[in-house]
Amino acid sequence: MHLLRRRWFALLVAGEAVNSIGSWTSLIALWGYAAYRFHASAGDIALLGLAWALPAALFGPLMGLPIDRFGPRRVLIVGDIAGAAVALAFLTAHSWERLVVLGVLSGIVKAITLPAADALPPRLVDDEDLLAANAVLGAASDAAIVFGPLMAAVAIATAGFSAAFVVDAATFLIGAAVVFSLRERRLPAPADEGATAWGNLREGFRLAAHTPVIRWTLVLSMAVYLTWGTFAVVEPIYVRDVLHASPTVFALLQVAFGVGLVSAGLALARIGDRAGSTGALATSVILSGLTAGLYIGTRIEAVAFVGVFLWGVDVAFFAAPSRTLLQRHSPTSAHGRVLSLNRTLHSLGDLVALPLAGLLAAPLGVQGVAFCVAGIALVGGIVGFVVRPEATPVVSLPTDPARVPSAA
Repeated sequence: MHLLRRRWFALLVAGEAVNSIGSWTSLIALWGYAAYRFHASAGDIALLGLAWALPAALFGPLMGLPIDRFGPRRVLIVGDIAGAAVALAFLTAHSWERLVVLGVLSGIVKAITLPAADALPPRLVDDEDLLAANAVLGAASDAAIVFGPLMAAVAIATAGFSAAFVVDAATFLIGAAVVFSLRERRLPAPADEGATAWGNLREGFRLAAHTPVIRWTLVLSMAVYLTWGTFAVVEPIYVRDVLHASPTVFALLQVAFGVGLVSAGLALARIGDRAGSTGALATSVILSGLTAGLYIGTRIEAVAFVGVFLWGVDVAFFAAPSRTLLQRHSPTSAHGRVLSLNRTLHSLGDLVALPLAGLLAAPLGVQGVAFCVAGIALVGGIVGFVVRPEATPVVSLPTDPARVPSAA
């Protein structure tokens, strides 16, 4: 884990963890604020969730244009500052309509900061350290799954819902300060300045469609994203009606998933590029279907905990390697567009899976729906393994010791 011995990288990891925990704190507070302050119905909560998720699904590819034009570092700093402003604006949400509008603005912030963060590692580390950097930064972000709900509970219990939004604003500013302290190894390669925005956007789609590894990775990822979206609907019902367990058990299952995710992410950093091949990624998708099925297919609580922990481990072996393949097989000047498209597909997967899972849960049962989407991941991974393309990375940023990033 030699990257963590570099002061600037350790600082970046800490900033990512703090920022992500703050975002989870705010998200939990947002649902609670809607339910208790405005007495929102289930339909109202769904509308608020849609307001938060829809911007990335509709406008995600557009968000890659400023990343490629100005560089991910600058965009991430501006996005974090905007995120802090939106978080504080929630303190003024005295009507349901204003809360929904702020939910949309929060979704826009996420739609641009997440792909900007995804595009940052190739500009900071050498190629041989890229997968390890993605894994460690992913683990730092995923730590929010474990600590975010705890932070939300402490903040809300101490000073009410408003405290959670203040915490989120503060962590956004901490994230901006950390990124500001970094220096990229070289100046960003801008998108074609002579082309129109539409031309640059179309070029990003063309690159994704005609580059075998990028196309293969994005299609394979959709099978995983559909699983995640479906389980967001069926998990609470599964815990209640199949395991006959309390909400506390549901929360602990999410913690077990997070522990598996974070611990595997740190282990992945040590394994390195052996886990970064197309064959390894296809295998992780196969295992995603198997472990998700193990989790949701049992009526025994202890087995469910083992299954969800293993699912978290497998997700870590999917997330960082898939980002690494996308980064390595697209030119630096297109990282924003390619990685924004990946985030867009994630959001689209949620928007497709959430309503379908709700509709199919009655005729198929929650376990039946879960098995169907886990089967999609399993079959998709097998097919992906068979037809996996040869990995021939684009030559990315050259090593230049004079431009190694450092804290200012």
